[in-house]
Amino acid sequence: MSWLRTILSSVFVLLMLASGHLLMVAINAAELAIADPRAEFGLEARLFTDRPRQEELELAARRTKNAEHRAIFQAELIQAREKGVAYSLQTLPVTPFLWQMTLGLTALGGLLLWWTSRLKSDAAQSIVGIFAGNLLWTGGVEYGLTIAARSLGVAKSVAVVDGKVVAVFGEYVLLKHSWGAMALVLSYLLFLESSRCPLFLWWRERVRTMRGAIATGRIDNYGPRSAFQYATTVWAFYLLLLWAYDENVFGVHGFFTSAVLFASLAGALYCVWRLHQQRGWGPAIRYAVGAMIVAWTPLEIFGKWGVFREPWLWLHPTTLVIFFGGLGLGTWSLWRAQRKPLPHSGNQASEGRA
Repeated sequence: MSWLRTILSSVFVLLMLASGHLLMVAINAAELAIADPRAEFGLEARLFTDRPRQEELELAARRTKNAEHRAIFQAELIQAREKGVAYSLQTLPVTPFLWQMTLGLTALGGLLLWWTSRLKSDAAQSIVGIFAGNLLWTGGVEYGLTIAARSLGVAKSVAVVDGKVVAVFGEYVLLKHSWGAMALVLSYLLFLESSRCPLFLWWRERVRTMRGAIATGRIDNYGPRSAFQYATTVWAFYLLLLWAYDENVFGVHGFFTSAVLFASLAGALYCVWRLHQQRGWGPAIRYAVGAMIVAWTPLEIFGKWGVFREPWLWLHPTTLVIFFGGLGLGTWSLWRAQRKPLPHSGNQASEGRA
């Protein structure tokens, strides 16, 4: 049973992470098809790339599988190299479709969060809470920052839209500078008596930051905790990687980025071992969130290095079936498994520390 919990909870979180990326790719493609932002481009972009602009174009030309797009990138490179033209790029506009998807995803996440209060099992609350956290993060944060970036003319990378090179992904520039808000959140959690995050519990066991004993007792709904845990953990690792990639700080291929890679590989092994030790479906599911985000980090770095192209960024019928279908099947399997009572478990799962 321990191995089944480890495998099902790990696969569920990994598929949630991959599907979250693919969902954004699908929404972005739908915006181009339905809202047609190509009819009117946005502002002149201020481009904040991880590499010099010419290298960014070279990388984009290598990574695209579209021959027409590759030719457009190469033509832009020739113009920059031979003529020395200081060319400008434009962002995409803020479309009504983008607003609708942002508000719709956020509202759906809030609805799922409310639903967790109607579920009795802490494992079921955690599953639905993770879905809610994913939707709230994607809608409220990522697309909220997308709207802000397009409104401000901020971008991080380049893409081809309607035969023209445009500036995109400015939300990651803004997200990178949200570290102050993360510091505020972490400071609060560090001194929050009722926080049962393993990382903060480990810290409190070694550094006396608490006035009294750690608060214990029954938690009636793990849904909001799971949603918050998923969103803030994704946020924290985004910040780690975005600052690691900055050439003015560490660099994409710098020592720090390599250290993060090896530390996350070792950390993933440790986290899987600790995940295997969790007793009960609820604690295992919640522990898998942090464990699998640590395990996901090397994939992000390898993708950034160009070692492989992430399949969850391809909008193709096969990837839709694999990731969305896999998430549906994984959720169904996890839901069924957690409904089976454990022998002599009592209320053990509900009283877990995760």
